[in-house]
Amino acid sequence: MSKAGLGLSDLSIAPRKTEAASGPIKPTPASTEKVAASMLPKPNEQQRRETAEARAVAQEEVRYSLKNLKRSKQRNVKFFINIALDYELKARLQRAASENDLKMTAVVKAALDYYLTENEY
Repeated sequence: MSKAGLGLSDLSIAPRKTEAASGPIKPTPASTEKVAASMLPKPNEQQRRETAEARAVAQEEVRYSLKNLKRSKQRNVKFFINIALDYELKARLQRAASENDLKMTAVVKAALDYYLTENEY
């Protein structure tokens, strides 16, 4: 069916609700009393200050621990090397990485580490 073939009778339109029929909902005094009774009591100034201080201390500790975590990650990654590989060696590296579900960098790191430990470096 194309857009040109659609008519107003093809679409379903919901009737409008009148405000008089549905009527606005007004809270009754009984329902407001129930809501007020179920609300928590307001903390005094000292309690609010204590909770705010505790929250600030906790946030500061989290901020410091996150900063330390980022620093430790940066310490692990310090040096980058560029290696020119021929096509055959790169294909072997890709195959080894895909067969072992590893990244190529992990395979290269393991191979370098093995070579250096075997030659006592």
